[in-house]
Amino acid sequence: MPVSTNIHISKKFRMKDPIMIVGLPGLGSVGRLVAKHLIKELKAKKFATLTSNYFPHNIVMLKNGTIRLLNNRFYYAATAKAIGRDIVILTGDTQAITQKGQYAVNYKITKFFKEYLKGSFIYTIGGYASQEMSTGKVYANATTKEIVKKFSGSDIIFGKSRGTIVGSAGMIIAYAKSMKVGGICLMGETALNIDPGAAKSVIKVISKRLGIDVDTSELDKLAHTINEQVKALEKNVFPSGIQGFQQEGLPGGGERPSYIR
Repeated sequence: MPVSTNIHISKKFRMKDPIMIVGLPGLGSVGRLVAKHLIKELKAKKFATLTSNYFPHNIVMLKNGTIRLLNNRFYYAATAKAIGRDIVILTGDTQAITQKGQYAVNYKITKFFKEYLKGSFIYTIGGYASQEMSTGKVYANATTKEIVKKFSGSDIIFGKSRGTIVGSAGMIIAYAKSMKVGGICLMGETALNIDPGAAKSVIKVISKRLGIDVDTSELDKLAHTINEQVKALEKNVFPSGIQGFQQEGLPGGGERPSYIR
């Protein structure tokens, strides 16, 4: 069977110049945490599903005893009050696992948003690697200097992030730029595999910009649980303290990579 990426539309909504928020699995699970939390808080409704045989060859087993392919899902949410535009949220199980797949899938997503949904602005969400836990910092890169200027002074740090943006968080805004669609990548600084604190920082930026009210108390609870687990692990693995372990020059004391995804 030839490699293909398809979007199946299950429900149609009349949308008003929508913006799209993309939160897929990646560093710190920041993007996916943001997207899933917004979907729940805004009571967003699924309207389309993307499948691709660039995704891993895993099948999800469901509670009702059936199965499904790994996929990405598009949701429709309430209108953003501050800008008077509808919100589309994209999340899912995975990203494409090959270089070719990243180009194919992210091109399809961006083209679908521009040509079918008639949207003109995209937020992608990712994590920015740090040695510190939950700093609250949100780094950003945008498609144009005009967008950088527009977003400057809104709790976002431009021009300080280094390295490369790996995967959909970068590819989608790159395609957005080539298709004349505005875009910004928001990256919560993180040192964890799952970082609800970083996700909360990004949600604060988005909710303020879009004029939407988002309760983040569930993220606070999850952050507390994870922080306690990390402290317990450090105590068991490094009895003398992790800082002393790093100062001895053993593994763990080197620089953390600064790549983003």
